[in-house]
Amino acid sequence: MAEMKKFFWIGAGIGAVIIIIIDLLVPFLGPLLGGFVAGFVAKGDVMNAGKAGFVAGILATMVIALVIVAGMLSPPIAGYLPQASTGYFLFITLTLYLALFALLGGLIAGAVRKSF
Repeated sequence: MAEMKKFFWIGAGIGAVIIIIIDLLVPFLGPLLGGFVAGFVAKGDVMNAGKAGFVAGILATMVIALVIVAGMLSPPIAGYLPQASTGYFLFITLTLYLALFALLGGLIAGAVRKSF
């Protein structure tokens, strides 16, 4: 059981890094590929792979949110945007598509793993 948790978190971490890197280049392919890798690394059934992809998407969203907050606190941007702007919260809400597409990628990986 402990080994299963270890693979789950390793897969989620690797998937989150892949999502962040590839999503900058190809927006919808990054979450699918990152979720697929997270689900494939995480051992277990299809639902465990889907959960690993979903967690990878959430982790990637949190990192992107921290980058945005850091950018809002820097002097060139902070003068133009209020600290808690509506656009920021809207962007974070829309960025949750990372989690949904990563969930889909994780479910696909779980199905592929199950078939082999």
